[in-house]
Amino acid sequence: MKREYKCSCRDVDPDHFIENEEVIKLLETKENYKFNQGDYLRLYNCVHCGACGTHYERFLLKQKFLKDGNKIEGLKEQIEVLKKYGTPFKLNKSRIKAIDGINLKSKTLLYFGCFTTVKTPKYGENIAKYLLSKNVDFNVLEKEICCGYPILCTGELNTYNILIERNKTLFIEMGFEKIITVCPSCYMVFKKHYQELGIKIEYFTEYLTPRVRKNKGNLIIQHACPLKYIEFLGIEEELKQIYEDSGYNVLPIPHNCCGGGVGHQLRTDISEMIAIKRMKEFKDNEDINSETADSKSYITTYCPDAYWILKFFGKKQRSKHKLVDMGELLIE
Repeated sequence: MKREYKCSCRDVDPDHFIENEEVIKLLETKENYKFNQGDYLRLYNCVHCGACGTHYERFLLKQKFLKDGNKIEGLKEQIEVLKKYGTPFKLNKSRIKAIDGINLKSKTLLYFGCFTTVKTPKYGENIAKYLLSKNVDFNVLEKEICCGYPILCTGELNTYNILIERNKTLFIEMGFEKIITVCPSCYMVFKKHYQELGIKIEYFTEYLTPRVRKNKGNLIIQHACPLKYIEFLGIEEELKQIYEDSGYNVLPIPHNCCGGGVGHQLRTDISEMIAIKRMKEFKDNEDINSETADSKSYITTYCPDAYWILKFFGKKQRSKHKLVDMGELLIE
């Protein structure tokens, strides 16, 4: 738990935000009360960015909300789809195109994740191409099973555990020794559940290296909140160094959540307010960009959900920053 932190959920919806102290108190006294349906707005205000340090505890409160007999609109249908199809996207097959050079016998799996395969396939394709350019040997699945994080964020634990076991069986059968993920949610889930199988879990950013031939341009990096705040403390400076060594002028814009991830799965009103707020912060910095010597201005991220937010809401705000994935900026 952090005493001082910046929280975009609190900024856009302060009336429904639960402070850390209350989160802890609610868990300590959970046998003495029951949540009612009216508690939905405040319990699901959180997009689980991790900035507050109580993201896990907030999961537990959501589990109690459901255990106390409350409902989430569409949850029953979502559970049925996940159990039947192994993905939240019932009518959408993977849109990632076949990529030449993949080793179907490799014991390293490149795992794209549900959101990447359907909503941001180009992002996933470019990461795969970058890894191949670095001679990284990997396999891919024709059909992935959801990591379970989207349903965990609702508080529904049983379906989450079913998906965990399905993936565990699949990974053992395929004999995978390493999994490289391109989604922060998948990384967190896999690290928690599959390292015990002897499978090494990595994130694709661990393979990024500076360009030999320098490039130019201003660059904004929208960081992946769960990795920045939870899994990879210091990743902000590490990536900044890689891109500066590649010739880019990394703009010193303070980090804030973009509203992606859990945000657009549940309380979409919170997600959209945060996204608009973040896009405005980028737009306010366009004046700074115009004062620098370089004319090109890029924006990038290492999270597929953030990539979608930047693309969709960037267009709405008529952003001048060109959205480019991280590998494309570094590939020779």
